[in-house]
Amino acid sequence: MSNTIIVKAPASKSVSHRLIMGASLAKGESIVENVLESQDLFQTMDILSKTGAKFEKIDKGTYKVIGSRPTGGKDMQSPVPCDVHESGTTCRLLTAILSTGEGYFHIYGAPRMHERPIGTLTKALEELGAKFMYEKEGYPPMLMKANGLNGGEITISIEESSQFLSGLLMAAPLCKEQLIIYVGGKHVVSWPYVGLTLDVMRKFNARFDVAIKDHEQSTEENIKWKPIDFRVIKEIVPGEIRFRVRPYIDNGTYKSGKYKVEGDWSGASYLLAAGALGNKPVTVQGLNKNSLQADKALKDILEQMGAEISYDENDDITVSPAKLKGITVDMADCPDIVPTVAVLAAFAEGETKIENIAHLRIKECDRLHAMALELKKIGIETIEYTDYLIIKGNPNLVAPEEEIAFTSYGDHRIVMSLSLTNLKGFKTNFDNPNAITKSFPDFFDIWNTICVSQ
Repeated sequence: MSNTIIVKAPASKSVSHRLIMGASLAKGESIVENVLESQDLFQTMDILSKTGAKFEKIDKGTYKVIGSRPTGGKDMQSPVPCDVHESGTTCRLLTAILSTGEGYFHIYGAPRMHERPIGTLTKALEELGAKFMYEKEGYPPMLMKANGLNGGEITISIEESSQFLSGLLMAAPLCKEQLIIYVGGKHVVSWPYVGLTLDVMRKFNARFDVAIKDHEQSTEENIKWKPIDFRVIKEIVPGEIRFRVRPYIDNGTYKSGKYKVEGDWSGASYLLAAGALGNKPVTVQGLNKNSLQADKALKDILEQMGAEISYDENDDITVSPAKLKGITVDMADCPDIVPTVAVLAAFAEGETKIENIAHLRIKECDRLHAMALELKKIGIETIEYTDYLIIKGNPNLVAPEEEIAFTSYGDHRIVMSLSLTNLKGFKTNFDNPNAITKSFPDFFDIWNTICVSQ
């Protein structure tokens, strides 16, 4: 299509974190290509550098990494400072990974990070041998004393965040003995991110298996498990799944090698949505259509809303302009693209109900509340509940001459999603547009290309 706008997806933030963390633990030299160079990743690499790993930038997005077991400070008075800034992934995954090392670590971040819970994870790590001291129980900042992790059996809830389980899983191959992990709690959020973690662990030669409860063979006294390929799991129920991770043989570590980060469905969500909302189709290059990333769900959501989507022989995905309609959608597994879908819904015919998103309230900001407030600024009626959001769409919305003063809440996804209103004639003015550096530093360069091409 000659009038198609062609853009490239940014590198995956989730995969970048996990590959960098794995390489930092691997013995010897690794090369990691297409790393997302964003604020969150810089915080991760800074902490890993301070605790023993070595990073050398070879080219844009390409790093040579020499791994090491994490080493902290020698006493409480001189812990290694671990500034996670606003990155929940850095905070939760690295807390678990650093606990496999030795010494003292002071884990802290930006003020909003100190409001985001981590107690579910740290309690599990304490059962395995780590020790924590807090200013406020269950929240950063905190002082951790590590002396390696023991194995055994543990149950963890991922009602608040799947990152608790991902952190435990990435730490588990470095435990002193086999670790068996069960999922507790009442419900599960963001399961696909766990699949992403397991996929990266497999690349680093971690030894693990996943099993689900065999109801036909189990009794109340004797639970039987049957193995399952984690790649085929779409959802899980607490109490119904088991992860068994065996330690690396002879105190080994993650396997060094050459790794490449795939494109990011989260960052690409704004580019794909632009194809549906703008005047011209948008083709996004660099996405893996077989990816385990949770936010690949946007493709199905766009189709449900009426967008036209196609792939070419290179797996590049094209979204064409369409009249959108409201839908009811469960987004428990893909919270990062809720802001994107909320803006799409604002210009769709009828109501959209986004369900099971209470965990959005403990992201970089309360994203559920933030989107409800900001959409009202452009004349969209929203109804906000504890765990869902109703958006009453208006495809005939007329943009005013004056700029809309949007609040960013310091949240990259709020800024990028609300920028979609530009395609409907709205002029946007953000109090902190630089919030995008957290995950997509080149966003506005690419976005301007899309907007001027309309």
